[in-house]
Amino acid sequence: MPRGKGEHHMPSPEKASDVLKRLLKDSSLGHDLQHMEVYSIWREVAGAEGARHSRVVGVKANVLQVEVDSSPWLSEFALFRKESLLAELKAGLKKTRIVDIDFRIGKF
Repeated sequence: MPRGKGEHHMPSPEKASDVLKRLLKDSSLGHDLQHMEVYSIWREVAGAEGARHSRVVGVKANVLQVEVDSSPWLSEFALFRKESLLAELKAGLKKTRIVDIDFRIGKF
């Protein structure tokens, strides 16, 4: 049936999976979900005590960003445990590639 003036053609429906893929690709949520395995493995790699004094804040250019709650913990992680933490992360991660860890003091 011909359309009259003022009638609009509705776009054909999209698959929900295509919409979700586009949303995840275009938002930071997709990036965060991609690195979710890093957040989940950190407690295991850092150990219970280390995890209580640190938190993963993100991944930027394949560098894990970690905040610690004090100077002694910054020294512990950055000077004494960085190489072993990095090796354990690389061994345990399947989807995320980490090449370095950046530690800094944060408030939490």
